[in-house]
Amino acid sequence: MKFSALAPGLAFLMLSAFSPPPVHSQVNTANVTPSQHFDKNDPQTQKQVERLNAYVRSIRTISGRFVQSTASGNQQTGTFFWKRPDKLRIEYDTTPLLIIADGSNIAQIDKELETIDQIRISWTPYKFLLARKFDLLKGADLIGLERTENASFVTVQDKDGELDGDFTLIFAEPELKLLGWTWKNAFDGEVRFLLNDVQEGKKLSSKLFVIREEERRRGGRRR
Repeated sequence: MKFSALAPGLAFLMLSAFSPPPVHSQVNTANVTPSQHFDKNDPQTQKQVERLNAYVRSIRTISGRFVQSTASGNQQTGTFFWKRPDKLRIEYDTTPLLIIADGSNIAQIDKELETIDQIRISWTPYKFLLARKFDLLKGADLIGLERTENASFVTVQDKDGELDGDFTLIFAEPELKLLGWTWKNAFDGEVRFLLNDVQEGKKLSSKLFVIREEERRRGGRRR
């Protein structure tokens, strides 16, 4: 079952095509080129990926701001909250849309239309980020690892073949911090979701990640 076939509208709103990052981005991708000799079984590659795995597993919560840009020039900003391992909330500044992952499902809530659309997290690219047992070596098909002076980029695909596309996590270097992620496939285009003003370890209320609570408060109806 393909994510894009299930809910293309939800796919676009959570992961829409992007243009180059805004000038205030912390990520410099100018010198990043695909590796022609990538070997996921290389000991140095595995050591670096395990380092990234360990960092992500050490995260308890992350919150802050984000910039999401589109190929058409549209740029969205907002606030995000991530409570590891599998709860996420994305609030947009200038649209009535709200994205919530509650550990099982991920929902798009339109506060203006009072509607809720939701699908399983495992049917979306967020399955890589929100995995309960986060492991880029075992939980996905590792297809690329690049490192520049100030960032590392690790790219995976769905090893089960149910999702078409590449998911890339971006980390600051040499002191590891999560900077964002990208998603690229033929259906949804290419995405860049970059984080800023990030706070790690801040206590987050569990109510932020309850889809039914949002439905009750907004009077929303499911579709």
